[in-house]
Amino acid sequence: MKIASVSIAALATAIAAPVYAQEQAQAGSTGGIQQIIVTAQKRVENVQDVPIAISAFSAAALQERGVSDVAALSNIAPNVTLDAGTPFSGSSAVLSAYIRGIGANDFAFNIDPGVGVYLDGVYLARSVGANQDLPDVERVEVLKGPQGTLFGRNTIGGAISIVTHSPGDEFRLKGDVTTGSFKLINIRATADLPITEGLTSSLSFAVKNRDGYVKRVPFPGVTQFNNPPITAYHAAGYTN
Repeated sequence: MKIASVSIAALATAIAAPVYAQEQAQAGSTGGIQQIIVTAQKRVENVQDVPIAISAFSAAALQERGVSDVAALSNIAPNVTLDAGTPFSGSSAVLSAYIRGIGANDFAFNIDPGVGVYLDGVYLARSVGANQDLPDVERVEVLKGPQGTLFGRNTIGGAISIVTHSPGDEFRLKGDVTTGSFKLINIRATADLPITEGLTSSLSFAVKNRDGYVKRVPFPGVTQFNNPPITAYHAAGYTN
């Protein structure tokens, strides 16, 4: 009887040991990589559980890296090239997006881009205006590889999904001011304004202004060609 009791006690200790070790492992797993919730597959998931090559950046990560628009993501996302202002477009709002070497550099209205840009699930069909300013976003997801099954056409290179901040139940004011050379002034702000219980609103705005960095000098001998001087055209902006 004594031998049997000792064997049963030893067996119980052996069974309880792995359970105790598992509890210790679970208690020590609270640290590590921060959990980021994404909607890359049209449902809420942890980014570590999504079987897609994806680069997700939270609002805090974008602020730490000084990312103010979509084109700035090119500096922090591998295999991603985003050019603000394609050649001869004349506007920084035009986005030339390439993911894994697949994209489009033409900003014409009849050209479909090779990388899709989505703002809160709404597809931006043309590269003109696709370089969105990011005054207050919750996260940005860069999905690499063809995404036609989940997102649709024109995503053979990949997709860029921008998710904006949802209005909160409490008043919140956030903004920043940037200055620089050539009289640069950039003001961005967003505010959460609760209206009633269960009804909230959010207001965001951005203002950017900068003088030109090219000065037009009137040609001194222009009058000998019977042409009016540049100073005759007051709307030409020759003084800037």
